Amino acid sequence: MMNDIRNLRTFAALVQCFDLKFDVLSAVDELEEQVGLEFDFQREARSMDRIANSISAYYKARPPVFVPRSIPSLVTRRVLVMQFMEGTPIMQLGDEMARRGINPSGAMAKLAKQNILKSLTEAYGHMILRDGFFQADPHPGNLLIMEEGKVALLDYGQVKEFTNPIRLGYAKLVVAIAAQNPYDIDQSFKELGVVLGKRVESDPKSYMQMASNLFDTKLPPGRTRAGPFGEDALLQKVQVKNFPKDLFFVLRTIQILRGLSVGMEVPLSCVENWKNIAKEALSVAHEEMYGFNIKATGKGFRDPVWERRKRARRLWFLQQMAKELTALIF
Repeated sequence: MMNDIRNLRTFAALVQCFDLKFDVLSAVDELEEQVGLEFDFQREARSMDRIANSISAYYKARPPVFVPRSIPSLVTRRVLVMQFMEGTPIMQLGDEMARRGINPSGAMAKLAKQNILKSLTEAYGHMILRDGFFQADPHPGNLLIMEEGKVALLDYGQVKEFTNPIRLGYAKLVVAIAAQNPYDIDQSFKELGVVLGKRVESDPKSYMQMASNLFDTKLPPGRTRAGPFGEDALLQKVQVKNFPKDLFFVLRTIQILRGLSVGMEVPLSCVENWKNIAKEALSVAHEEMYGFNIKATGKGFRDPVWERRKRARRLWFLQQMAKELTALIF
């Protein structure tokens, strides 16, 4: 498999030079790191239990998704035994509805699909933005629909953990995209290490569109499908010169969720669903840093890192003014 990765790297470098306007080599770097870890079942058991514990602790008796727990005495590096989850694979959901006398295209089915996607999106908002540790492979084969429309999320071989700066930087990006503020998007891109081939001042609309294409599941108006690498994609006009490898799996997760949204014919914006979670994550970080909650001050949302930089600049300016005044007086 590692030989395949090396061949993929060579091919990616070639395509990136002549055709694809995206930093795909960073994605290959991240994939190479993850492949070596995916077949360690002890690690997978720890990851699965960690996510199960986090969701259970936060949501108590009403988790958005159900995560199986490992059976510790039956886990080795080569064997993983976990709780049994009974449900219908999501790709067979239409057939199961028809079997139960429910019209798969009817209003009841549509509501059920909306609830399924809402639950899955809520779970990913929690994992990515509150925890910074998430299952990075929500493809249909890893999703079971249980009784009463509850969702079971399986397979924790591919997980990703964010550092706090990346988690909070991504939270700021979510807030900026939700507000459709190109200059805050640009600031978040800089903080995360995303580099586009255009300056925000030259084309703010493209900045907003690119951020949405990469990091939101919502389709552009009038579109029934939208992949970031399609022939008519914005990527053909705006190059992504650098894309940090740490964000590759969140990009992949969002594109899979978009595919589910399109396949189930249920419009979904993960940014709209995540913006309050993102603000909460930033508020908690601010409270931990400064000892008070920004919501309680009545001043609205303020970014702790940006505010610290502003205060530092103001302090430096006042110090310089004081020095100059002292020199004039004495």
